[in-house]
Amino acid sequence: MMLKQSRSRRNKFGKFTPQILILFAVACTLVMLIISNASADQSGTPNIQFDSQVFDFGTVDEGARINHTFKVANKGDGTLKIVDAYASCGCTTPKFAKKILEPGETTDLFVTVDTSMKQNAVTKTLNVSSNDPKRPIVEIALKMFVRNQHKGLTEGAKAKILTDENCTSCHVARGVGEFGIKLYVADCAMCHGPKGEGESGPPLIGPYDNAVYYDHMKNILTNGSKKTNAMPGFGGAAGGPLAQKQIDSLLTYLKDLSAKRMNKK
Repeated sequence: MMLKQSRSRRNKFGKFTPQILILFAVACTLVMLIISNASADQSGTPNIQFDSQVFDFGTVDEGARINHTFKVANKGDGTLKIVDAYASCGCTTPKFAKKILEPGETTDLFVTVDTSMKQNAVTKTLNVSSNDPKRPIVEIALKMFVRNQHKGLTEGAKAKILTDENCTSCHVARGVGEFGIKLYVADCAMCHGPKGEGESGPPLIGPYDNAVYYDHMKNILTNGSKKTNAMPGFGGAAGGPLAQKQIDSLLTYLKDLSAKRMNKK
C-alpha cells in the first residue's frame, strides 16, 4: 500500500512539474517585459539634432579668429548627454553651453577657428559624441577660403606654426622623435596631403633624383619658403623642431614616394 502511494505521488509530481515550470517561466517573462517597458518609458531615447552640420564662413583673412554658434537640440524623449566635441586640429576650439539636455531642450555649441598659417580652401571638422543610440558620433564641418595668405602676420609671428600652442599640438608635438613616413604623417600630411598630393599646401611629389630639385626641397624644409610664410623652417637653425637626420629621413621618404607615384603614370 505504501509503495502504491509513493508511486502515485511521484507520478503526480512528474506529471504536473513541467506545466508548473512553463507557467512559472511565462510569468517571469511577462514580469520582465513589464519592468523593461516601464524602464524604457521612464528613460526614453535621446535624439541629437543640429540646426546645421555644415557652415561656410566664406572668404576670410589669414590670421583671424572666426566664430560660429551651432544650435543643438534634443528631439527625443530621453535625456541627452553630450560627451564632447573633438576637433580635427588644435586651431579649432569647440565649447558647449551645457552638455545635458532634457527632451525638448536646446543648447549652443560655440566654435572658434584660428586661420593663422592657412591658405586657399580649408575645411575643419568636429566630431560630437553623445548617448544618442542612433547617432553616437555626428560630424560637423566648417569651411572657408583664406585670402591674402600670411600677409597679415607680423615679423615675430611668422613661425606661429612652431610657437603657438594650438599650432604646435598638430605640427610639432606629434612628430617628436619620429622619422620617415611617421614624421611625414605627424607634421606634414595635414597641409600637403596623406600621399604628398597637396591640400592646403602644395604637392611634394617631384624629381628628387635631380640634385638641384633635391637641394631646393631640402632648403625649404630646413629654412622655410621665401614665397610664403605658411612654410617656416623646420630645421633647428631656423628655430624649428627637427634635427637634420629627421629632415633627411623626410626627403628619403618623399623621394621613394615620388618614384612610386611617377612610375605609375
